[in-house]
Amino acid sequence: MKKESMKDDATLLRNYAGNRSESDFAELVRRHVNLVYSSALRQVNGNTHLAQDVTQSVFIDLARKAASLAKHEVLAGWLFTSTRFAATKLMRGEQRRWRREQEAETMQTISRSNSSDSLDWERVRPVIDEALAELSERDREAILLRYLEGYDFGQVGAKLSLSDNAARMRVDRAIDKLRTLLARRGVTSSTAALSFALSSQAVIAAPAGLVAVVTGAALSAGGGAAATLTFMSLTKLQIAVAGAVLVVGAGAYLMQDRNNDALRAELAGIPPPTGEIAELQESNRQLVKAAHDVSTLRVSDAEFARLRAEAAEVQNRIKENRATALRTAAVQQSLPIGKTYDISQLDQKPKLVRPIQPIFPYKMSQAGISGEVTVEFSIGPDGKVMDARVLRSSDKEFEASALATVSKWQFTPGQKDGQSVITRASQLIKYSLSTTSNDPQNNPPSWF
Repeated sequence: MKKESMKDDATLLRNYAGNRSESDFAELVRRHVNLVYSSALRQVNGNTHLAQDVTQSVFIDLARKAASLAKHEVLAGWLFTSTRFAATKLMRGEQRRWRREQEAETMQTISRSNSSDSLDWERVRPVIDEALAELSERDREAILLRYLEGYDFGQVGAKLSLSDNAARMRVDRAIDKLRTLLARRGVTSSTAALSFALSSQAVIAAPAGLVAVVTGAALSAGGGAAATLTFMSLTKLQIAVAGAVLVVGAGAYLMQDRNNDALRAELAGIPPPTGEIAELQESNRQLVKAAHDVSTLRVSDAEFARLRAEAAEVQNRIKENRATALRTAAVQQSLPIGKTYDISQLDQKPKLVRPIQPIFPYKMSQAGISGEVTVEFSIGPDGKVMDARVLRSSDKEFEASALATVSKWQFTPGQKDGQSVITRASQLIKYSLSTTSNDPQNNPPSWF
């Protein structure tokens, strides 16, 4: 019987969506891979290679949609539905022919059998997922948690906010409804026989190494543009340290030679693919190669721990620098301005000597939304920016980043009668997934 994890699915998803926590995402894959793989295997007529492709596709989709799915307290229902859609897309043409043959065989079997006390799983497998999909979401979740995820009634009740007895009644009613839906498809049985079949045959353990392959592919596909922008803000040393940890982490699950041999054998047996299957298999080959490269490094546990600690320190330092910049901007905005000169009144204009590239807000980059912010600010006699404020913006999500960026710029001050003076200026900052438009060197203040 499975034990309840300290973190629920929603918490793990939030940790991954907000902090890109690979360990939390790996725990989600480990927790649900048997459910997804078993459902996929049933729907691709027992083809293990196609079932693994479907499983990988589902968890890649989960990584990409982690932020929006974090509100789901019970993830099993979404995984089941996503698996069904992915398998249908992969097997649409072949599944029609296979289903017609299975239905004909089922009718012949029924005509030869008068017993409803036992259930032949080969008759149930072709239609079980279709019948499950017709149940209400709450009934489907109850069956998935009890029989395909292996929870007891107490754990099912905790997931669905029910008492133990109410959970038992919910599962019993759901099984009875499922039995009725199967009967409409020519598969008759008793409730007890259906429950036994689901418990003993519906879940099949995923192949060794599939968790590692799925986790690595999903994390690679789910990083997005935000990861690129984050790395652009690091120094060369920080990039080297964080990059070393990411390379080691991506292959840590695949360092056993036995798993590598098994994966290579499975990939070699798959016929030449096309479309999405080709992309997924190419990801598999890259992961196997990465595992081999990492295994040759022979990094010790102590060295890996040291690198991971250094990476965590780098990430904390980045967060602290960002918080300090925001506090500095707030203090600067409260300083007295004094006499301020327009550009036209100066003998010598200010010159930008320390540009800082804006950081693309994570939420907007994930949504693929571009934008722009116009910031007005003063350049003090010491060349530092003060009194920065937003004149206009396409979306408020960009404003904090724009203010923090401008507040860190350094100028040579404007000159009037041989004295350094306060100068008023404005700057349009554009945010797009193309990094060049964010560079202040390519987009200088409007008065240059």
